[in-house]
Amino acid sequence: MSDRCVGLEPMKNANLKRGLHLALYLVLFTGFTSWSQIEIDTSYTAEKLVKQILIGNGVLVGPVSYKGPKHAMGYFNDQMVNVHLEEGIVLTSGNAFFVQGPNRVPDKGWASMTAGDADLNTITTGVTHDAAVLEFDFVTSSEFLSFNYVFGSEEYLEYVGSKYNDVFGFFIDGPGLDHVNLAVLPETNTPITVNNINHKKNKKFYFDNGFQNTSHPFIWDNRKKKPIRNKRYGKTAKKPPYEVQYDGFTRVLEARCKVVPNEVYHIKLAIADVADYILDSGVFLEGGSFRSFGEEVVVMKNPFETPQKDILQVPKKRIPRVFLKPKRIRLAETQLPQPPAELPMTNQELFNIEFEFDSYDIPNNYTNRLQQLFGLVADHPHAAVKIVGHTDNVGSEDYNFKLSAMRSKAVAGYLVGKGIESSRIKTVSYGETQPIHANSTEMGRTRNRRVEFIVEWQPELNTANYTRNRIVDNKP
Repeated sequence: MSDRCVGLEPMKNANLKRGLHLALYLVLFTGFTSWSQIEIDTSYTAEKLVKQILIGNGVLVGPVSYKGPKHAMGYFNDQMVNVHLEEGIVLTSGNAFFVQGPNRVPDKGWASMTAGDADLNTITTGVTHDAAVLEFDFVTSSEFLSFNYVFGSEEYLEYVGSKYNDVFGFFIDGPGLDHVNLAVLPETNTPITVNNINHKKNKKFYFDNGFQNTSHPFIWDNRKKKPIRNKRYGKTAKKPPYEVQYDGFTRVLEARCKVVPNEVYHIKLAIADVADYILDSGVFLEGGSFRSFGEEVVVMKNPFETPQKDILQVPKKRIPRVFLKPKRIRLAETQLPQPPAELPMTNQELFNIEFEFDSYDIPNNYTNRLQQLFGLVADHPHAAVKIVGHTDNVGSEDYNFKLSAMRSKAVAGYLVGKGIESSRIKTVSYGETQPIHANSTEMGRTRNRRVEFIVEWQPELNTANYTRNRIVDNKP
C-alpha cells in the first residue's frame, strides 16, 4: 500500500449538529416534511460546483470538465444532515433528484443509457454504464490534500454480493502519483463499492436505510420485470430512519493524499452503474472540504492564470481626469510594485489563533503571533489581510455564525489599534461550516475554534502616492 495516499477513518462530526437540527425541526416544522428533504439543484455548471462549492483552503483550481448527463450531477443542501454532510456536490449514476427522500420504494433508478468509464471498469466486477465524471487540475499550498465524501446506493440491500456492484473512484495524477484511487477502504487499497461496504461486510462504515414492504404478498422486481413473492410479507414494518432515497450509505469518509505544493495535479471523480443501467448510486462530496494542510506552507503560484501584458494597470476610478489628455502627460516606464517572494499569499497556520469555548477574547498566548502578523502587514504597504472566523459545531448555526464574526472583529480591532489602516483589513465569518478537524473530539473542536489569516498582495493599495510620483506634467 502507498504511504502517500490513504483512505481514513470516518469523520463523525455531525452527530451533535444533527441532534440540534432535529430538535429545532420538531418544535417548528412538524408536519412540513419538505423541510427534511435534501434539496437538489442541477443548474450549476461544473466549474461553479468545483470552484465555489467544493474547494476549501489552500487550493487553486484550473480547468474543470464534466462528462455525463446534466441531471446526474448537482448541488445538494441537506439541512437535516441526513447523509451527515450539509452541502456539496452529488454525482450519480442516474438522476441527482432521485437522492431525495423519503424512501418509499426499494429500487428507484434512472437509466440514462450512456457510456461507462474505463478506469471504473478496472476496480469493480463488471462493465460500467451511465458514468458521471468530474475532472480538474489544481495546485496546493501544503503537503497534504484531503476531502470528505459519502457513498450511497439503491443496490442495497437486495443486490449486495451480486454482479450489480456499483462503483466510484477518485483518481489522482501528478508528481509522485500515477492514477492512484483515493476512494478506498480506510488504511487499505480496497475500492469502495456496494459489495465492499454494506450491512454484512465492513458494516461499521455503513448506515442501513432500507425500505421494507410488509403489506403485500407480492412485490415488483425491477430487474426481472415481473412480480415476485415478498419475503417480508406480514413482518413488522421498519421505517427508513433517514430522509434520503438510497437504501444504504456509508459514513463520512476522508480521502487524504500527500502531494508536492505548487505542483500541478489532476483529479478525476467518477461514479457508474455496473452490469446494467437501472438502479442509482451516488457519491456526496462535502462542500469546502477539498483543501490542503500541513507543516509546509508555500506561496502558491497560479499556473492557470491567463498571462497579462506587461503594462501599467491602474484602476480607472483612480485615474484623474488629466490622464485622459495625452498631450499634457506621459507615464514613466516603471511598473507596479511586485510582491516579495516571502510574502504569504494564502493561509498560514503560523498565524492561526484558536479561541476558548464560547469566547471571542484573544488568548494571551497568541500575542507574539499577532505581533508577527502585524509586522508582516506593516512592513509591506501593498499587503492586505483577510481575517476568517470559525467555530466548532456546539450550539445553533446562527449563534455560531455571530460568534465567528465577533472573533474576526476582535482580531481586526487589534490590528487597527496597532496602526494598520482599516481599508487593508477584511473580515469574513463562516461559523461552524468549515471545520478542519472532526467535531466529535475535544481536540478537533479546539482546532475548529479558530481565526485564519490570508495575506494578499494588492498593488492598488496606496496607489495615490506612487501614481503621483510617476506622472510628469508636460505643460505646453
